[in-house]
Amino acid sequence: MKKHHNNFVVFLDVDGVFNTRTTVQRTPDGYQGIDDARVKLLADVINKYGGADIVLSSDWKEMEQTDDDYIYLASKLEKYGLSISGHTEDKAGKNNRGAGIIAYLEEHPEIEEYVILDDHEYDFEDYKKLWERLLLTSGLEKARFAAKEPAVEAILFSDYMREIEEQ
Repeated sequence: MKKHHNNFVVFLDVDGVFNTRTTVQRTPDGYQGIDDARVKLLADVINKYGGADIVLSSDWKEMEQTDDDYIYLASKLEKYGLSISGHTEDKAGKNNRGAGIIAYLEEHPEIEEYVILDDHEYDFEDYKKLWERLLLTSGLEKARFAAKEPAVEAILFSDYMREIEEQ
């Protein structure tokens, strides 16, 4: 019996989650591309979780939705039944990604559960509830808990990922 988590959100960074230094794919604009296997893994975990909204916390959110690279990202997600439902508003390079997520959560009180996928710590440790939900990645499949005592969502997400990879 699957519980439905429509109030579950994944705050998604792209670089370091969907790609690593070994990624050979390139975006239309020539940057490091996105590995389909990692998008599929995310889709499978979200599916097992009972659904989730994806909120872009990555610097990719600063692109216009008409940019080739943004379209590329959206189409990679769509291929596996995922779509971007929103994005945080903090600016790139300011080390305030956590503050951007906090602001987003304040604007969307309906969000009950969430995880953060990111390959950097930014200011997340300044916010206990973010830190407990942060999965630090070097490629999605190598996600590890940031906190010594992670939140339930982070534990579930990690467990589901392990189950899927073992199949």
